[in-house]
Amino acid sequence: MNNLAFLFSMFWKIIFITFFFGLCIFVHEFGHLLASLWRGLHVEKFSIGFGKRIWGFTIGKVEYVVSLLPFGGYVMLPQLDPTDRPLTSDGKELPFSSPGDRIAAAFAGPFFNVIFGFFLASIMWMVGVWEPAPAHSCIVTEVPQVLPLYNQGLKLSDRVIAVDGEPVEGYWDDICATLSTEREELKLTVLRSGEKHEIPYRTEPNPEWLAGLRPGQRIIAVNDKPFKKGVEEMTTEYVFSKKAEVKLTVLDNEGMQRDISLKPAPNPLMENLGFPFFHAVNPLSIGGIIPGSIAEQAGLKPGDQLLELNGKALDTSSSLLKLLQEEADAKNLTIRLNRQGKELLFEDLPMPAAPRASALGIAFNVRAEMPLPGMPAKEAGVQHGDILVSIDSTDVSDVGTFIDKIKNSEGRSMELAVLRDGKLLNLKIQPALNQVEGQSVYQIGLKLSGEAGKIIGHPSPWRQFTSVVEQTGRTLQLLFAPLVGKVKSLSGAQSAERPASNIQVRHMSGPLGIIMMLWYKLKLEGLRGGFSFIILITFSLAIINLLPLPILDGGHIVYALLELIFRRRLPTKLVAILQNTFAALLIGLMLYITAFDGKRLMQRLSFGRQSHKIAEEMKQEIPEEAPATPEAETELELQNGQ
Repeated sequence: MNNLAFLFSMFWKIIFITFFFGLCIFVHEFGHLLASLWRGLHVEKFSIGFGKRIWGFTIGKVEYVVSLLPFGGYVMLPQLDPTDRPLTSDGKELPFSSPGDRIAAAFAGPFFNVIFGFFLASIMWMVGVWEPAPAHSCIVTEVPQVLPLYNQGLKLSDRVIAVDGEPVEGYWDDICATLSTEREELKLTVLRSGEKHEIPYRTEPNPEWLAGLRPGQRIIAVNDKPFKKGVEEMTTEYVFSKKAEVKLTVLDNEGMQRDISLKPAPNPLMENLGFPFFHAVNPLSIGGIIPGSIAEQAGLKPGDQLLELNGKALDTSSSLLKLLQEEADAKNLTIRLNRQGKELLFEDLPMPAAPRASALGIAFNVRAEMPLPGMPAKEAGVQHGDILVSIDSTDVSDVGTFIDKIKNSEGRSMELAVLRDGKLLNLKIQPALNQVEGQSVYQIGLKLSGEAGKIIGHPSPWRQFTSVVEQTGRTLQLLFAPLVGKVKSLSGAQSAERPASNIQVRHMSGPLGIIMMLWYKLKLEGLRGGFSFIILITFSLAIINLLPLPILDGGHIVYALLELIFRRRLPTKLVAILQNTFAALLIGLMLYITAFDGKRLMQRLSFGRQSHKIAEEMKQEIPEEAPATPEAETELELQNGQ
């Protein structure tokens, strides 16, 4: 059954990618076709797909065919090329097309991509798309003092087993988090392909630590720009900084605001981009409020983001439970939280009799999904959407805590408290012992979703479009920044600063990279994520094709505009040189980008933990109705639905 589900999951993703990726290209070419027919241009062939002809028919003088490879399509339009005399495929001369006709035909492709994008965006506007949970700040949880760089003989796949003879366990990026800047010269013992190697290593301090960034601080702005979508938006602003230095506006543990400026170091785990080494999380979100509790009487609400308890910063559910234990002797509690962008202070809350979140009236965002028929969870009455509050008087703070309680239950009956439609229910549940891959495991047959890192939003089609335009424009600006700087320096103008992001052409994605990203989008966010990415592709295809470069639609538009201005056709030799040169450059660029896409794919296949630290930081627990993350899927498969 698991193999069948896996094959089905693979199959529908392949069908989705093949159809919709090709549809973006097909729509583009279909726009060229309709505009050309409207303007009376000579169209020889319109093909759905590429390669060998499978089936077709002719209407008028246009041959419509279906080709072997189902990736988009093409239209044969000889009059679009600004040559001396356009020719048909059999050598017959065609009349010159007017500049207006060529502009209309060239512009129609990107225009149809935009129309198609707005059509999909309108559907997603109604259905909803996955968006980062709203958060106007994020909390720094870890700042390594030493940079996890891979040089001096150290490799990414090396497992460190000793530092200066002291036994350790982990990979270099994990070990760095435990080292101090005082340790400049190290002798690393690593395990590589089953063999031990001794590596002398000189550490480099992390500029984030040197600048004064510390755990517990709250970041509220990047380069003086506030953010609304927490860690994800903060990281984007950090990476796409237009300046050599990034300025972080933070609130320290005493609530004092100050600016921290630093020049980001290239991050080897993220292809040497200026990606942060520090780890940050969005504020802890309340999943539910127990009726009649201290929290309800005080006015706390589901969705509130907890910032502080008795003046001490909160970042995770574990930190809240720990602080409740530490403050057990206090008579009253003070809670600072964020509610829809506004910070509120709740004072003089009575301390609950037991130092637990559930005793205070707060439930976390661990929810039940898909109770399996015939299993203990279903028989106990657990329903889809129930918020798990506690099990045997232990707060269900995360998915792992709940799984561990079930695994270690030894089959005894357990009391499970859940919130359903604002009511607290107490259920009796008894785990069953089953065989999973030759091991005896206690199970209840329940799929879980964890802390809500994403929500279903309803951005307007215009907002979805402008977001892609802004993102594409910012990327192109950073890519061309070094070239612009060199031109300015040659012209005597002051050269521009090199962007902190270090974004280069090799960081772009070609068809292979786009397909990989679409695959993971489908895997992590399901159809909502897939359609959101298709919208990004079709809008981006329109924007890129309108760039005023030869062989692109924008280049044909420029040719036609120059003809209108100078009232004569451009010299054929000049056009041929431009076309051939840029065609060669484009082919070379695509091969260059595809080579890096292939390298990324091979790295993923050969050792999936390459960027595990970053992935763990960026991994968001998925809310109700969302598919589980790959890590969660693996755990659930091992537990067979537990």
